[in-house]
Amino acid sequence: MALEVPLEDDEQITFVQWLELVGLRFTSVPNSTYTKSWSQKSKNRYTGLHAGFPDLIVLVPPTRAKDGVGRMLCPEMKRRQGGTVSAVQKEWIAALNGLGTPAVEARVCKGCQEAMDFVNEYLKPGPSSIF
Repeated sequence: MALEVPLEDDEQITFVQWLELVGLRFTSVPNSTYTKSWSQKSKNRYTGLHAGFPDLIVLVPPTRAKDGVGRMLCPEMKRRQGGTVSAVQKEWIAALNGLGTPAVEARVCKGCQEAMDFVNEYLKPGPSSIF
């Protein structure tokens, strides 16, 4: 019997718990906020919410970075299997990576482990990056 593949939300919850454990500053982006309220949808649009931006923004400060360069990492979470990247998500990832600075990087992460590996690429070795 094959094991069930965790949902994207479950993968992101586990990743968020790991980010809290290692003490990094981060926030999620409420692109998938669902509401039946037309006034709320309108407010979301007028206040600048655009579909497709990566799910999270993770800051790696210079003091925690391997090379001493602070980073803003933008993981787009997907399930380990399944889960597709939409055209607008691809556009946002390309736009972020096209800024011309190594300090900003966006990437699709299939599962919590890929997301942790993404962040660990930039963290100094130590207790915070052993997972």
